[in-house]
Amino acid sequence: MGSGETFGVLEKRWASACRILFKSELGSLREYAPWLRQNNDPIMPRKSSISGRSTSYAIPSYAPNSKWISLDEIDFKKRFKPLEIDELKDIDTLVPALAERFYYAGNVVLGNSGFVEDSSNISDSFYMHETGTLADSKYVAYSTLGRLNQDCFGCNGIGESQFCIKCYETFKDKRCFELWMGQNCSDCFYSHNLNGCQECLFCFNLKNARHAIGNLALGKEKYFSIKESLISQIAEGLKKSKRIPSLVEMVEKSGFEKPASFASAYEPVPGPTIDKSPIQSAFSDTLSLLLNAKVRLDLDDCSAWLQRYTRAQEKCRSAASGLPVFRRDYSCYFRLPRDRLLTASESQELGPPLRLSESDAESLRISNAPGKIGKIAFFTSEYFDGTNLNLVECPTSSDSANCYRSSPVVYAKYCAYCFWPRSTAYAFGCESVLDCDFCVNCYNSVKLSRCFELDSCRECSDVYFSHNCEASSNCMFCFNAKSLRYAVGNVEIGREKYMEFRKKILECIARELENSKDLKWSIFNLGSKN
Repeated sequence: MGSGETFGVLEKRWASACRILFKSELGSLREYAPWLRQNNDPIMPRKSSISGRSTSYAIPSYAPNSKWISLDEIDFKKRFKPLEIDELKDIDTLVPALAERFYYAGNVVLGNSGFVEDSSNISDSFYMHETGTLADSKYVAYSTLGRLNQDCFGCNGIGESQFCIKCYETFKDKRCFELWMGQNCSDCFYSHNLNGCQECLFCFNLKNARHAIGNLALGKEKYFSIKESLISQIAEGLKKSKRIPSLVEMVEKSGFEKPASFASAYEPVPGPTIDKSPIQSAFSDTLSLLLNAKVRLDLDDCSAWLQRYTRAQEKCRSAASGLPVFRRDYSCYFRLPRDRLLTASESQELGPPLRLSESDAESLRISNAPGKIGKIAFFTSEYFDGTNLNLVECPTSSDSANCYRSSPVVYAKYCAYCFWPRSTAYAFGCESVLDCDFCVNCYNSVKLSRCFELDSCRECSDVYFSHNCEASSNCMFCFNAKSLRYAVGNVEIGREKYMEFRKKILECIARELENSKDLKWSIFNLGSKN
């Protein structure tokens, strides 16, 4: 099936999703592409250095003047000429010697996948268009970051969701539009921070709500009468302009009204005692293990190095109490208005009592929504599920312990300066790592152990400065390779020579880190033509 036919299938799924959500077809999916792309991580086209054809990338960190290759152009069995290993004294002499082997892979489509176009970092998925970092999904277009989804368009950070359009940070949601941070919800529109809710419009910070407009619960007949009118207005607005304001855009146009309940004496419950020392100790132990030397560096002294290629995190203040509110730049959390943020506990306590009057709910229109929802529209960038212990500045977490300045942390422990370490321990400066342990500055990888500066790798151990490697161990500076042992630059050199070379390189890395708290080379700039 060609790409035109692939998009034809998505056009049909788009039409079906629009009928389900808006009771009307809205026209061609292509007409809505600019609007659907907004708020998503961009899919970046590059020209393959091998064939010159367009190659898609979902990872933005590669040096822009690097060499590019499509995954299907890689010859994993290619044999490279032996290295003059004794002449390579450090990374500075090694990089130019291996430069022609360093290509960054795009069009990364793995597992049981098919009918994927203009997308990358896709696994076990079908019918994808302009999507990135999606797994176990089908019929998705103009979306990024998620797994186990179906019929989703223009979404960012979606999990186990169906028939969602322009939704962000979802989990097990169905038939939703402009739902920001929703869990186990259905038929919710223009809402934020809902859990277990059904049939809600313009609602904020609610749990288990039903038939609510502006946080006000209504009888079914009245609710559906108002909903029908609002849905019709959304459909007409989309048909006319091929876009409609987002929830955040509406709130930004509304007048800020600080509720009286915020001004009352609000005594925040003291949080649990936190202790950075076990995380610092884990960082020191991990560095010492990876560099085969006692390396004692302070976590915060290394923050610039550890955070260089992970998503930004910032500290804000609660609109109610002034307490710190932390948020990370993913799933559009940075788009939430800074002056309308609440802590997770405040959103649960102070958010639900804020509601529209019955007359405001009855007279609500898409055109006048900004003027009505300003007094109830408050957001949170935090959530905590399960049991969490000793988390320091970790705004989104689930069943994790001893983590520092990281989020979301999911089944994680002893992690710092990380984005999305899941089922991972002893990880520092990592992004999107699953089932990994004892890793520093590793990215977009699965099942790593004792690794340093890796990207897009799987099932590797004791590997350093490598990209797109699989089932390899005791390797350095390998790109686009499988099943290597004791290898440098994709060439196996034997255990004795490898361990001697490794010792020399690790001594250089340890010395540079101790002197500058930083490293000149990373997995993302090795491939630079300069």
